[in-house]
Amino acid sequence: MNPNPSRIAALEALTDSQLVAVIVAGDMRAFERLMSLHKNRLFRTARAILRDDAEAEDAVQEAFLQAYRGLGSFRGEAKLSTWLVSIAVNAALMRRRRHVREPLAMPLDGTGGAAEREGISRAPGPEGLAARADIRQLLQDQIDALPDYYQAVFRARAIDGLTVAETAATLGISEATVRSRYFRARSLLREGLTRESNKPASLECPIVITDRDRKRLMLLKPNAALLREIDRAVLISPQAATVAHAVTMNTQVFYTDETRGDQRHLNLVYPQEAGGCVCCVSVLDPIGTALFGLSAGQAIEWDFPDGSHRLRVNNVIHHDCPINTRSPA
Repeated sequence: MNPNPSRIAALEALTDSQLVAVIVAGDMRAFERLMSLHKNRLFRTARAILRDDAEAEDAVQEAFLQAYRGLGSFRGEAKLSTWLVSIAVNAALMRRRRHVREPLAMPLDGTGGAAEREGISRAPGPEGLAARADIRQLLQDQIDALPDYYQAVFRARAIDGLTVAETAATLGISEATVRSRYFRARSLLREGLTRESNKPASLECPIVITDRDRKRLMLLKPNAALLREIDRAVLISPQAATVAHAVTMNTQVFYTDETRGDQRHLNLVYPQEAGGCVCCVSVLDPIGTALFGLSAGQAIEWDFPDGSHRLRVNNVIHHDCPINTRSPA
């Protein structure tokens, strides 16, 4: 039977407390209306945590069931939508804890797979598959190690691409809390990634690249060494590259040449920008190619004209050297 428009209008005119009172009195049509009003928000909330549509739908059903059972305790101190979201968050977190941990489901390009659908990413070879597996596992471990409340914010902002306001509405917290938790989550991930990467590595160590860098570098007709690095790199978003302290284009790289025992600094740039300042080094230069795509804490063995050198990335600053005033095209 189709809903009565006048009945729907009457329900929509009720305040949160009045709607709750009607439902508690046994009006299931009113509860159906409540679910219709809030199911999309609760689904987005659950999916940001579970990363799976079916799991999120189940979590929303659990949340509505819990809400129905607990409506008698709703006193209106918070908005009804906020109260429902908090129940959905708890339901999603409980479902995730009950399941055995699964491989990382998030696409590392941060676009939900759009980059691959558009033909940006080619199918990786054995090296690329190994690198992808290494990075996925490392990110999985570090994200899983975050406290739940940091995880939810990080996934919503860095993986789902929600704004601060959208994340706050989805999780039922203030925008200030979103900002502080996201900042702390990124700090914890950086520390964890650096700690886990601080071990001997070789030419096969996993490297990353952003969509924008890949497109521009391919236009350069890169040499064989750089092309190999581009081909085996895992595509990630600029946000993920910043979290990992990865060497992308137009970044300042502080590294140690462990073979010679000295510390150095360079500003990695495109060839046409290499004259901006004395620290600018083209990505086509052997040292630029060697460091490109690494993350803070990683080391690599690289063959130079004077022999093999072991390079370790100490820190990456994600903006151009101030002396280099030329802007990327």
